Amino acid sequence: MERLQSFQNRLGSAVSAVRESAIREAVVLHHDEADGLTSAALTKIALSCLRLNTRLICLDKLYPEVVKDIESGPPRVIAYVDLGSGHIDRLIEENGSKGLILVLDHHDTILTQDPLLYNLNPELYGFSGEKDASSATVAYMFCKTVDPELSNYAHLATIGSLEVPGETQGLNLIVVSDAKERGMVRDSGKGDLKIQAKGMNLTRTRASSILNVLGSVGYYRNGPEMGIEACTTGFSDKTMEMAKKFEEERKEANRKMLATIKKEGLSQKKNIQWFHAHDNYKGMGGKVVGSFCSYLRYQRVVNPVKYLIGMMNVPPEIPGWGKLYSPMVKVSGRAPQILTSLIEKGKKLSLSKILPESCSKVGGFGDGHSVAASGVFPVGKEEMFLDEMDRLAA
Repeated sequence: MERLQSFQNRLGSAVSAVRESAIREAVVLHHDEADGLTSAALTKIALSCLRLNTRLICLDKLYPEVVKDIESGPPRVIAYVDLGSGHIDRLIEENGSKGLILVLDHHDTILTQDPLLYNLNPELYGFSGEKDASSATVAYMFCKTVDPELSNYAHLATIGSLEVPGETQGLNLIVVSDAKERGMVRDSGKGDLKIQAKGMNLTRTRASSILNVLGSVGYYRNGPEMGIEACTTGFSDKTMEMAKKFEEERKEANRKMLATIKKEGLSQKKNIQWFHAHDNYKGMGGKVVGSFCSYLRYQRVVNPVKYLIGMMNVPPEIPGWGKLYSPMVKVSGRAPQILTSLIEKGKKLSLSKILPESCSKVGGFGDGHSVAASGVFPVGKEEMFLDEMDRLAA
């Protein structure tokens, strides 16, 4: 299969570039849900195997200040994992230290030529980032290129690949097949997979939901670190208890939000419908509003042909990095069912185009997929953002 070979060749070039460089330090910036945590764990395993000291930073969004800071330090291998694809130009522009940049991602991206940046995105090789590959699958294939023995970690990529909806296909199928071959997973008989690996004896659906809640709800409370540790050493009782506590918190916040929306309805503009959670999710990472939107898009209260927008306030702290200049609003967009098919037929614009554009108009930024995207912008710019979004959605 020619496109698979092309992708594997590019992975090989990236691994060779790391091996041939004299760099011994790496930073992995990764997303905060199951796909992001499993891909970060896999990337760290690969880079450690290449004898690099690796630091991890978990981000809900790829903030320009963080990129500028990390890329202006000494030359390092900087891996953007499950984020970065929508910001390739910025990553090249900020690379003042001439470090080596790896982007292991599956979100919508662009093709650019830069000798120091390896955009390891399957979309550039004829695969779909929405159907064929998750970031964990990309990170796993990177691992396997570093050392075929690392396919012992295939089960982690099966957890991350659950982010991709629908039947397992494309590159995600390779991961499942490798994990089965190594005896790490087996069919559980309900369309799910049972993971039987080091410290793990649970379905991948359960593993995914634990990691999602640790990374997003526990974002400011060491959750991502716990999740990544669970990926490599197993799900301890302490981890499971923590996840359960966080899950209860999220359920309670979601119940409150849903009750408010059912009582007051969604706010409406001509082409968009929206809600602002304000501090309803206080203490949680911005991913929770996106998860709530994903659930909400199937509810009766939602107009099936309008773009659905959810917002929440997020504090300026980035655990493991520092503080942003100002507090931000996190915005998530989802396409309800009828709108999804209109986007797929090309009759409506994709969210990955209009949401980032609206964010950048008001001093923020965004990225994502055609039917699910997210971004951030400064607090106080909500009305301007909504007007712009409504205008573009037309």
